[in-house]
Amino acid sequence: MQAPQIIDAQEEHSERLADILADSFSEDPVMNWVIPEPALYKDFFRLLIRDIFLPQGIQHMETGERAGGLWLPPGGTFDVPPSFALAGLVTKLFLRKGPKPLWRISQQGAIFDRHHPKSPHYHLVFVGCRKSAQGQGLGSAMLKQGTHMCDELNMPAYLESSNELNVPLYQRHGFEIIDEESLPGGGPTVWFMWREAR
Repeated sequence: MQAPQIIDAQEEHSERLADILADSFSEDPVMNWVIPEPALYKDFFRLLIRDIFLPQGIQHMETGERAGGLWLPPGGTFDVPPSFALAGLVTKLFLRKGPKPLWRISQQGAIFDRHHPKSPHYHLVFVGCRKSAQGQGLGSAMLKQGTHMCDELNMPAYLESSNELNVPLYQRHGFEIIDEESLPGGGPTVWFMWREAR
């Protein structure tokens, strides 16, 4: 089987990349806890790509449109600027699920901020492959692409693993658990992981 080909995604890939990530995170424990409405995930990723990752991030996509990843470089910030699209997404979430998800978004953000390392690093914010394509080496290919970039620049990398099943994969690519915490009220556990440059 041919090895997956990973490219740097551009603006014209945004819709496909949002679709890949929406599918891959549709059953993710933390995403489901924070935003318990997978039907909104494509709108969510479309917004992040447009307002955060196109202006300041790095986007990777597998050419068969089966996997994608979103990175922030050192100094990059995960802040969504105010927009009509953001207001519309929040309104839809509130109308469908009430106020609890808005409270949980704030709780999750505070926990992630508390664990986030202060020293310069590349931050793997999202990486995933379509549910139909899992177990085909795509996750490893995405991680190799990103960690190679970090090693070329002699920079460490950081991520938050929202699914325990993915922790061994990240460990095989050099990430080590530096902390873990469960989200409030019986929420899922998050593993905070760091990788030194090689």
